[in-house]
Amino acid sequence: MTRPSRFKVAVLVASFNGRQWIAEQFDSILNQLDVDVQVFVSDDCSIDDTWAWLSQMSLSYSNISLLSRNDRFGSAGSNFYRLITEVDTRDFDFVAFSDQDDLWDIDKLSRHIKLLQVHNADGISSNVLAFWPDGAQQLIVKSQPQRKFDYLFESAGPGCTFLMTPRLVAKVKDVLRDVPAAKIVSLHDWLTYAVARASGVKWIIDSRPSILYRQHAHNVVGANTSLQAKWIRIKKMRQGWYRQQVTAVSQVAYAINHNPEIGTLLSILPSISWGSRLRLLRYAWQGRRSVFDRWALMVSILLGFF
Repeated sequence: MTRPSRFKVAVLVASFNGRQWIAEQFDSILNQLDVDVQVFVSDDCSIDDTWAWLSQMSLSYSNISLLSRNDRFGSAGSNFYRLITEVDTRDFDFVAFSDQDDLWDIDKLSRHIKLLQVHNADGISSNVLAFWPDGAQQLIVKSQPQRKFDYLFESAGPGCTFLMTPRLVAKVKDVLRDVPAAKIVSLHDWLTYAVARASGVKWIIDSRPSILYRQHAHNVVGANTSLQAKWIRIKKMRQGWYRQQVTAVSQVAYAINHNPEIGTLLSILPSISWGSRLRLLRYAWQGRRSVFDRWALMVSILLGFF
């Protein structure tokens, strides 16, 4: 059977109170070069005009599908988990995640499809070019070489850059159904990357930015470049959020591959003793792609912040 000349891509969009940005995001999705896109949107009970706008768009465009409204999910991650669970992506060639407020390069999808094919990979992410309302821009680098256990400690970059094969998305769907710890993971992109790496499928991180990553007061994660953003993350770490997330991701990974080293990590994580901290250092050095992040994680473990 001859494959059609244009690949079919399912784009999963989670929205919440994004009316002031979402039209530009949709323009950048619908105008992608050399692919056929079908957009699936789950709106988390927006209280601005987002729902009305999406309803009109779904009536006007046959390639925009709006999922029914449910009770509030309360987070972008939970909203994306709904999309992963409910949207049937089996008849598509590829699946992408999208936020509601970014701007995609016009060849984001077609270029990443080619890279997936060249590298025989199931998932790809990329660096991003963050931009602010005053016109400032900054490259956010996530493409440092992958480490043995980086997927237990971080995502492969912002989920809005992710492009995946349907078979990988099906694995994530199975994990969300079968592994209780999966829904404890707050970030859908981190979970997806962890499922890929724990399953032994190939993931690549593109050094060329594929989107303009809009920064504003309501970013769920954001670029983490300001002192205020860094302080918020340090506070969350000290409150135990990061350790909880690493534990949940490690439980998911162990459920997939039963790696004894991950089993040992899971035995260490509940303890904050000095002995446990010293044993954690080995994982920390293999747990972040950036050298700076590796040292920062090691210091946070020794100081008892992690």
